[in-house]
Amino acid sequence: MDRLVRFVVLNLFASTVLASLAGAALAIGGGARAADLCEQYRPTLTRESQALFGIGAPVAAFAGQMRQESSCRADVTAWDNGRGLAQFMDPTARQVSNSFPELGAPDPYNPKWAIRAMVRYNYWLHERVRGDTVCDRWAATFKSYNAGLGYVQRAQRASVAPGIWFNLTENINAGQTEANFAYSRRYPRVILFTHQPLYASWGTVLCTGVAH
Repeated sequence: MDRLVRFVVLNLFASTVLASLAGAALAIGGGARAADLCEQYRPTLTRESQALFGIGAPVAAFAGQMRQESSCRADVTAWDNGRGLAQFMDPTARQVSNSFPELGAPDPYNPKWAIRAMVRYNYWLHERVRGDTVCDRWAATFKSYNAGLGYVQRAQRASVAPGIWFNLTENINAGQTEANFAYSRRYPRVILFTHQPLYASWGTVLCTGVAH
């Protein structure tokens, strides 16, 4: 009887361990699959980024931006009608197509169009915001992508130090609702400090060593 009890206990223990390992493997596998969704776009993102920004293009940050926007899912439509990989709203998609005729008609569910448009829109925004450092300027750029350029420009005009983003200009609400302001304030931080490190091998990494 004792041997039978020991046999049952050992088998239960073994089953529990195997179940735990299987669960861990499933969780890890899920993370790998999520990362793979972004990985398939690496060549296109790298090529398009370097074409506009040069060999030192912030590809890792752009990958983090795609992850934040859509989890790198090209077919997703958000509750606010943001569409595709880069979550373009229809008016913004038309604006970007008009500003960069080489893109052709808006096609936000097409991954290649979305990546080319996202990179070009980032470039357009980057030219129109201020930053005392590379990191500050890109943070302002990403906030502009999410909230709209006007909010960032008004915040920078109201700031005592327009070129300093983190812990200063980022805290100025230039007319957004509280909910939208809270999200868009976090948006650059999530891209630069949470998602970007996942893609550090893709290219130049922004904001290394920056206290935030």
